Amino acid sequence: MLTRPAIQAARQILTTAGLPVIEGTPAPDARGYQVRQGSDDGTVIVGPVLDGRTGVPGGAMRTAAGDQWRAMNRTALDAITAEGWRRTGDTWNGNVFRPVVGPLDPMVKQTLHILERDGTPGYALFDAAPVTGAVRVDVVGGWNCRALSISDVALPALYAAGFEVESVHEGQGAERREWHTLHHLLVRPPVERRQEWALAHTIRRFLQSRYTHVGWNVHMEPARPDHLPQDAADGTHLGALLFQFDGHAIHHTRKFDGSLQEAGYSLGPSRRPWWANMRILRPAAPSA
Repeated sequence: MLTRPAIQAARQILTTAGLPVIEGTPAPDARGYQVRQGSDDGTVIVGPVLDGRTGVPGGAMRTAAGDQWRAMNRTALDAITAEGWRRTGDTWNGNVFRPVVGPLDPMVKQTLHILERDGTPGYALFDAAPVTGAVRVDVVGGWNCRALSISDVALPALYAAGFEVESVHEGQGAERREWHTLHHLLVRPPVERRQEWALAHTIRRFLQSRYTHVGWNVHMEPARPDHLPQDAADGTHLGALLFQFDGHAIHHTRKFDGSLQEAGYSLGPSRRPWWANMRILRPAAPSA
């Protein structure tokens, strides 16, 4: 029997990304990914196989095996969405994806990849379309999903990737009674300080892998000379971030510091010593 084109395409994406694809019944020690047909002919499920088993390791959600399974699931998500595929849902066996139909605008592809790889809320999905010199982002979902999804996921992900974001409201009067039903974002990729924006993205992904509810409370931007202490040498702002986390009900203000330092990052004072939660973050110097 011929394999459906979407399954073949998903397997090819995984293989190209260096991720092992397992066909048939996994061996007891198998580790890789299986691709299966989704709930209809247009979607596929990409699921990790860990120690010959499919699905999230039973019951022990916080065990090392569960962490490994989720990390594998994230790796597949990154690889698939990098090709412009959209995640349409998730199951205990893996994520559900819909392939690209027709050519995809490169800027739209980049924007969707950023939104998808940083996780989408379960109550809404992102949509994007090209406009002159930018991409228009909307949220497909329930009556207030746009407001929640934009603030919880879209803005942090886009800002961390260095995108310029403009909030746009369309419609007036009675048309705007439903919560941000006509609320959209116009986004543009970064043109300067790409190294620092890439670092910001790495930091956010790291925190998301360790903690829940990272959210918009974490603020990062490329450091400027006036962010650093007055006695800082010229040019030391390059490669560094201004990092700020004021804390919230779940995580206190210095909750993330220890994890960042253990991972090799350094946190130093900014020019604003009275604002203890605004610091200069940079990768630690390589060991000799």
